[in-house]
Amino acid sequence: EASDRLVHIDNGLPLDEFPYQDPADRQPLIFAVGRLVEKKGFEFLLRACAALRDEGLDFRCQIAGGGTLMASLRTLVGELELDNHVALMGPQPQGVIRRKLHEAAVLAAPCIVAEDQDRDGLPTILLEAMAMGTPCVSTDVTGIPEILDHELTGLAVGQRDVEGLALACRKLLEDSALRVRLARNARAQIESRFDIRKNAGRIRDMVENIRQGAATPP
Repeated sequence: EASDRLVHIDNGLPLDEFPYQDPADRQPLIFAVGRLVEKKGFEFLLRACAALRDEGLDFRCQIAGGGTLMASLRTLVGELELDNHVALMGPQPQGVIRRKLHEAAVLAAPCIVAEDQDRDGLPTILLEAMAMGTPCVSTDVTGIPEILDHELTGLAVGQRDVEGLALACRKLLEDSALRVRLARNARAQIESRFDIRKNAGRIRDMVENIRQGAATPP
């Protein structure tokens, strides 16, 4: 069977560039990164932030990225009266992104399947956040469940589920023990499956095995 010969090797990260930092003591910051387009689901993050504000929670949310929905998201921030809680940062350099990941208590990736069926595969920012010790909240879009196991390596919510997203963010903002447990599990998974050096070695070994097999006489 051809399927018996398939080998799955994940994409990798250079883990020395994404150092782990324990999330026990983090700012009450929800951080999000991505193009401001429908499939990222940032509208629902803003609405979740409004719910958290209405509950009296002390927090901030920063969204890094630019895109076609910048104007409409700015308008929504105003309509929801979130100016004191939410900042649309625009595009940011990688150094700022990594610094914010180490500051934040939550990385939110509320991805959805857009009306035109556009969707994310496996957002790299989730891998980077998990590598660096930032607990993640995300959805069930495409490849995300492959790395985000609910209450093991992160918190999963439904697409467009404002109430669920707000609750998950609140849990991580308030529960340092939960943050630490999820972050340590997530980092272990990254080290096991997404270390670019290990994965490059696996590819080399596979190619060598194929080469040796091809050279073996029948």
